[in-house]
Amino acid sequence: MITNICLLLEELSVLLCIHYLYGEKFKLDIKTTSYLAVYMIIMSAINYYDLHSVLSLITYLLIAIFCGLKFGFRWRVIITNTVLDIVIIGGIQLIMVGCFGQVLNVQFLVDKELLFVNSSVLLIVLFILPKFNVEKLARYLQDKERILIISLMVCIFLTFSSVVNYKIIRFGDANQYIPLFVGISLIFVLAGQLAKYKISSKEMEAELKMHQLYADSFHNLINEIRLRQHEFDNHISTIYSLQYTCKTYEDLVNAQKEYANEIMKENRHNKILTVGNPLLIGFLYGKILEIEKRGLEIAYQISIDDLNVGVPIYRLVELLGNLIKNAIEALSNSTRHKALYIEIIEIEGVFKIEVRNKSEYIDYIEIEKFFKKGFSIKGNKRGLGLYNVKNICSEYSLTLYCDNKTINNENWLSFIISNNHIN
Repeated sequence: MITNICLLLEELSVLLCIHYLYGEKFKLDIKTTSYLAVYMIIMSAINYYDLHSVLSLITYLLIAIFCGLKFGFRWRVIITNTVLDIVIIGGIQLIMVGCFGQVLNVQFLVDKELLFVNSSVLLIVLFILPKFNVEKLARYLQDKERILIISLMVCIFLTFSSVVNYKIIRFGDANQYIPLFVGISLIFVLAGQLAKYKISSKEMEAELKMHQLYADSFHNLINEIRLRQHEFDNHISTIYSLQYTCKTYEDLVNAQKEYANEIMKENRHNKILTVGNPLLIGFLYGKILEIEKRGLEIAYQISIDDLNVGVPIYRLVELLGNLIKNAIEALSNSTRHKALYIEIIEIEGVFKIEVRNKSEYIDYIEIEKFFKKGFSIKGNKRGLGLYNVKNICSEYSLTLYCDNKTINNENWLSFIISNNHIN
């Protein structure tokens, strides 16, 4: 009888702790009552038939199932809270058993003493544990990276302890190899998962930065469209008013033709908005307008579809953005004719990006320095753009080529990125 009461008190402590970890109030509803009933049946069967105590581990699975039924099957949350529950309740029990053992000067506690211990644990969980805000701890540990790191550290510690222990007892029983093998296997698995998670985290971070870049580009594009809409209304009004200023029909036709040509020249870049991948084109359109506002001459050739070339679009935007930025900065410091050319070509999954600007001839030894981390002619703590370009190209096995080109007897510094060779 006392044993059953001890089991019930212990499980009430477990349930209270679980509710605290989920940030929910404890309610003795049908799910909670059913869990207690199933738990008591399992433990009574184990005790009545004198089964091996290892079978009691099934109750941990029972806790996880209860968490899923009660609070939802979010497995990361279930595993974290179940482990925390076991650690917290087990830790409190160990402390109380140790205290009573010291007070009573005994190594083993009998039923009445265990009843007092479990009652004390329940009181601690009921009145003291809520003050520690264990829900916040649970939420902190539910982060995937933290779970992997903590699990990896625990596996390393247990494996190291096993190795030391086996050295001392000289590997006596063959069964003792099993925990060591499991621990080492888990270390490799967790280390691999942690590495994958960090890679995906970096990719997500890079993608987030690129989305911010997209947002800025489209914001500028929207402002430009609003401005053009206002200008469009003025153009319509001007064309309509030409009939009042021209004396003859021929003068009217010539004036309208001349004015239309000016409008077309002013909006000559609008055609690229209908070409290929909208994210890349939107970004490029904003850059072209920015280049012209800086007083630089810009020419381009764009022939792309969806750019499904095995490289994430945000990476292509990053590559293009770095090359354009580098070219603009080079032209800003130049006293020569300031001209820039951009070419993006896609043919059946093969693509080429070329950005070139008019430049003095640059020796190949100097060109090699462009891609070194921190190298810049603009001062310290600069020169990361081309270094990042080189790293991205290496990551996706892209060809990166920089060369001096002579076009119409003038030297251009050309940067080419491709996943193959396109003439």
